[in-house]
Amino acid sequence: MILDHLFWIMRIGLYVQGHSEQIVSDNSKLKNSKEWIQRHSYNARICHWVTVISFGYLFWSGLMIFLQFPELYWGKVGFQGHPAVFRLSDWGLSWDQADALGDRRWGRNYHYLFAWIFAFNGIAYLGWNVWQKKFYKKMFPQREEFQLSHIKTDIQNHLQFKAPAGEKAKSYNFLQKMSYLIVLFVLFPLMFISGFAQMPAFTAILPELIDIFGGRQTARTLHVVCTLLLVLFLIVHIIEVFIAGAGNQIRSMITGKYAISTETNE
Repeated sequence: MILDHLFWIMRIGLYVQGHSEQIVSDNSKLKNSKEWIQRHSYNARICHWVTVISFGYLFWSGLMIFLQFPELYWGKVGFQGHPAVFRLSDWGLSWDQADALGDRRWGRNYHYLFAWIFAFNGIAYLGWNVWQKKFYKKMFPQREEFQLSHIKTDIQNHLQFKAPAGEKAKSYNFLQKMSYLIVLFVLFPLMFISGFAQMPAFTAILPELIDIFGGRQTARTLHVVCTLLLVLFLIVHIIEVFIAGAGNQIRSMITGKYAISTETNE
């Protein structure tokens, strides 16, 4: 199934790449108004689309599991009627209504499958890039980027929906870098660990995982919180893609080629 998705992404990529090469050829004949750079490596592009597909299945299957137990607890104990930190019924959807919408058996099968795909994909991405200097230059903020004036400018540009142009478009800004680092090194690891802490087969080998969170129910609650934060990140990410130019951004994540406008007003 995941190979089928990747097959179609590759077909779209070949079409877009051919189309973009024709654009480059036409531009070179008319005038040099765009600079084309190679923005993403093969590894980054493949891992990105595997992440997209995996996260989609993880979110949907996780939702199916949650709907059949639509309450969150803190600690070691959790059951219907026990004091909860969150109840879906408080938002208008009763336990029975949520249960009818969910499908725990389908959800668990796909959730476990794509959780492992997601995990190995992340390991492959980090294993390929962590030893490359360009990865640190691309993903980690430089010392001058921590200056308050620099951060203030980035925040203002984001609030005003301003897309970077020229040389600034060749690299991520401070807020992007910090967001990606938090996702890669905080949210993803916490998702994995809290997910493992809910698996009886895994906690039978490492029961200390449950103790780390103070209970399986706490791990489940934090797992859901991480999911919501990742969904929030995804929404902001998609908005920024459209602000910066969806066609250009998607093409760069399929073919690697990214167009930077060098046109000046006359």
